[in-house]
Amino acid sequence: MFVNRIVCRLAGVVVMLGMAPSTEAQESARSAASAPAADGAARALGFLATYCGKCHAGSEPKGDFPITPEALSTDFNRVDAREKWGEIVDVLNSHDMPPKKAPQPKTEDTAAVVDWITGRLVEAEESARSRTVVLRRLNRAEYANTIRDLIGVDFDPSGFPEDPAAGGFDNNGGALTLSPLHLEVYLAAAREILDRALVEGPRPRPIRWRFDVRVVPLDSRRKRIDQRNNVLVNGGNNVQEGDWVRIHHQSWDTGAGIRDFRVPEPGLYRIRLELAGRTPDRAAVVASARAILEKRRDDQTAKEPKRKQWHDRQFAEDLRHFETDRMYDYGPPRAKLTLQLGSQPRTLAEFDVDASPEKPAVHEFTTRFTTETAGIGIEYAYSIPKVLENFWLQTGAKFARPELMVRSIEIEGPIHDAWPPASHRAILFESPLARTDEPAYARQVLERFMRRAYRRAVRVEEIDAKLALYRDARKREAFRQAIIVALSGVLVSPSFLYLPESETTPGGTLGPDEIASRLSYFLWSSMPDEALLSAAAAGKLSTPEEIRAQVRRMLDDPKAEAFTENFAGQWLGLRAVGTNPPAPDLFPRYDRHLETSMIAEGQEYFREFLKSDTDVRAMIRSDFVVINERLARFYGIPGVKGDGFRRVSVGPDSRRGGLVTLGAMLTTTSNGTRTSPVKRGTWVMKNLLGVDPGLPVANAGEISPKVPGIDKATVRDRLELHRALPQCARCHDKIDPLGLALENFNAAGEWRDREGFGWKGRIQADDPLIDARSKMPDGSPIDGVAGLQAALLAQEDLFLDCLATKLFTYACGREMTRGDRPAIAAAVREMKSNRYVLRSLIEAAAVSPAFLRK
Repeated sequence: MFVNRIVCRLAGVVVMLGMAPSTEAQESARSAASAPAADGAARALGFLATYCGKCHAGSEPKGDFPITPEALSTDFNRVDAREKWGEIVDVLNSHDMPPKKAPQPKTEDTAAVVDWITGRLVEAEESARSRTVVLRRLNRAEYANTIRDLIGVDFDPSGFPEDPAAGGFDNNGGALTLSPLHLEVYLAAAREILDRALVEGPRPRPIRWRFDVRVVPLDSRRKRIDQRNNVLVNGGNNVQEGDWVRIHHQSWDTGAGIRDFRVPEPGLYRIRLELAGRTPDRAAVVASARAILEKRRDDQTAKEPKRKQWHDRQFAEDLRHFETDRMYDYGPPRAKLTLQLGSQPRTLAEFDVDASPEKPAVHEFTTRFTTETAGIGIEYAYSIPKVLENFWLQTGAKFARPELMVRSIEIEGPIHDAWPPASHRAILFESPLARTDEPAYARQVLERFMRRAYRRAVRVEEIDAKLALYRDARKREAFRQAIIVALSGVLVSPSFLYLPESETTPGGTLGPDEIASRLSYFLWSSMPDEALLSAAAAGKLSTPEEIRAQVRRMLDDPKAEAFTENFAGQWLGLRAVGTNPPAPDLFPRYDRHLETSMIAEGQEYFREFLKSDTDVRAMIRSDFVVINERLARFYGIPGVKGDGFRRVSVGPDSRRGGLVTLGAMLTTTSNGTRTSPVKRGTWVMKNLLGVDPGLPVANAGEISPKVPGIDKATVRDRLELHRALPQCARCHDKIDPLGLALENFNAAGEWRDREGFGWKGRIQADDPLIDARSKMPDGSPIDGVAGLQAALLAQEDLFLDCLATKLFTYACGREMTRGDRPAIAAAVREMKSNRYVLRSLIEAAAVSPAFLRK
């Protein structure tokens, strides 16, 4: 087994490798294993004295970690004692101790001691947890989703302080603190949200403006003004073709759009763009390049006739680039839509335009306008890598590339399906009291709103406190403003911002309302709906059958997209894509469209397992990928058209299929300019095997940029030099083989057979071949990504345990402890008995003791 020197946690069994201990040591260990519970501490200490005392006793214990009765308290209620005993279990399980050359205990003897320590740790953790209640604050995503479902307003919380992650996820209650800044932004947000939700006055009169985009020559010094609305219409420095403005490439002067306008009322508006495009085929690309290259060759030959042969050779080499490079198998043109309100520009969308001028497409988007001066921009967004052969010609009008065509822009709004809108009616509902007894109506409004906002039954005194805010404000304000004051108090209350768990529930179990909230924030990252609240009120959530039924219902709801986005997005590191992108001069094929496609690929790949009940072991190696046309071009997979994602079968010789082949993983575990086998190996250990290799030693340093005596030192060569350092070898012996197996993928996630040492990283014929062979710590050989995947599949239990632990951590909003191991193991067993499907694991987690207790 290739990881048995990394970790072994399977079914509580510890497999030890090494020398046999002496007869006396065997007898001592056996007595510890068979000791009654009352003598467990003494026997465990005796076991440790036998196998660890030589190094960890005396005045200078190794690692400053003494193992003596005086140093090891057996009072497991003490945090420091639990930490020390926990470290002992970890080193025994990971086979780091005893050292290889020291006498080794028998497997069953070590397992008995580990079981005793683990049992005491679990008991202590359960006791501590029953006395502790952790308040879990809503993170930004949960806040936005809750506001959407509670009030019906889409709110952007990007201005909130960033939520810290712990245990790999940003919904960890122990890390979600509350600062004075939080209180300020929550209060400001509450007022903004309620002001948008609750309207007054007659229905705003809608507008519908259409602007026909036209090109106005820049040197004419004239502004094209739409006389109806006094709006500046900009066709850019492009080409006019009848009603169409044709945009050939991206530049500061090629954008089209409208600006300097104000809508009469704030609110949601529709933006409609009438767009089309042209996509040349390879023959057109080669023909255009030939004409440009021929002119360059002829001009150069005329200036340097003696170098005609060299110019002819350069012409042939450059033309071959346009004939063979797959970057010229173009997709449709791509557009970028931007909105500017006041001085704040932002991107609304980037999208392909797969339509012809004869059959144009209308692209529609909804966004919120204020009454500030605004502008709408359309930019060209199709990226062709800038390389030595094409950077000088691709912006020329004669070079064939996808062209974007714009005809018109339309604005319509504000959008209201009814008046007052649904957000208003949900809060200020129809009631006879609204006309006859305003204070009683205010209480009615608050009681209903607070029940949903607090996600539990509301006490009379809580309603009275918020009603007092209303009464005080009503002395100075109209009803709408006064009720907004009271409702704002609800939205900044801890009962809204936190998911409190009662301290008085018998046995530390969650109550029905608390279970409903935990379920909804697990699967929806939002508040419970009426069906879930009703089930809680009826006491149905007390049975596993009803909880499972609710889980199945909730996973089929569109709101479950939040589970994929937030769980998979953090587990697979998709949120980190783009934070340190590949250097554009070294990896010109990496662009914004590819980057966003990589993020979506990770989400869609995970979603495929959830949707189709595919065996989760296929996450390690699958016979399919989930990609769009942009990724297909990058991966070299033919026959995929369109920007939508779909499942595509791949053959056994494919280099794709599985989590370790995702472009997102491969780019985020690189350093921008080169691959990082250390980062990749660490990612595999932590996210697929559930092993934390720990932090590097303080003086570890980076790998050397060069290796003396080796002209073309590969990353592998430099890493071998780094591993020779004694302080580095211990960790790298475990990490590096996993990462080196992925060396055929460059820092942008593209396959390569050689490591490039040419100009800007170009691969030359004599550059060294990638050596992706390595050995696991137990000596098992692996060769490349296929070998790594085979080795991981051989240890599927570690992967299943890791996946379950990650899922439980996210579901419970806290890090898992040894006390949770039995629940996690039971969930894995249930998943195995149900065809290894992800939904089965989710259901098992939702009915587990870890999930249903504080």
